[in-house]
Amino acid sequence: MTRALAERVPAEAVVVGLDFSRGMLSRGVAAARQAGLTAICWVQADAAALPFKAGVYDVATCAYALYELKGTAREAMLCEVARVLLPGGRFLAMEHEVPPRPLLQLLFFVRLVIIGAEGARAFLGGEIHELGRVFSQVGKEVLPSGTSKILAGTKSCSP
Repeated sequence: MTRALAERVPAEAVVVGLDFSRGMLSRGVAAARQAGLTAICWVQADAAALPFKAGVYDVATCAYALYELKGTAREAMLCEVARVLLPGGRFLAMEHEVPPRPLLQLLFFVRLVIIGAEGARAFLGGEIHELGRVFSQVGKEVLPSGTSKILAGTKSCSP
């Protein structure tokens, strides 16, 4: 995700890739280097405790991680994202959509049980409500493939 963003933003934009996993960061660095992208800042940190000042980013993204986080960590992460966004800043998250085919749907839910993501099933039905507790103008758009969706919200202009 970080590489794709860095390829599309204006040259003066600052793109930061953050993950708690050193291995995932190494993969991101290697992919960015292979693509000739050298202006990405890479940070190893917990998304529930972001190491950034408040109100410094226009946009924050998250790819396929909201369901992986336990309920309290997901809530803390969303609050941290709101904290580091400027008023009016946007949060965009890409997540898997529940597959429509029964066998794939079963495998999808088995995976959620295996990863032990507390509250993941409840989040599936209430993602708009949960994001709405932190952000305004919350929305969801299922991508044409039907396998992923974009969740979006805006940081309120009030403190």
